[in-house]
Amino acid sequence: MEIEKSPLLALDKQTVVGFLKSTGTRDPDVLHTQRTKLVSAAKFPKLAGTYVMVMGGLCTLLIVMAPIGIPLLAFGWWMRRRGVRNLEVVEEAWSEYAGSPA
Repeated sequence: MEIEKSPLLALDKQTVVGFLKSTGTRDPDVLHTQRTKLVSAAKFPKLAGTYVMVMGGLCTLLIVMAPIGIPLLAFGWWMRRRGVRNLEVVEEAWSEYAGSPA
């Protein structure tokens, strides 16, 4: 099972726990590798959102491009917020799964 990096990725706790359970083991090294993959995928919307916000800001500086820049700013803010929430969900699910008994 692989989670694809997407700027529109929305993770929930069940998905994250299922991804961790899909390893079929409780080995800390294997679980840490899976967690690293999850964090990488969850971080992508945050980075993409920041990039889109910068592009929107630059477009807005040119008055003629403001009709394009303002929606880009809003969309970038939304993507960045989603990325931050994804990271919070990964950390919460990780602590729940790693803290549970075998």
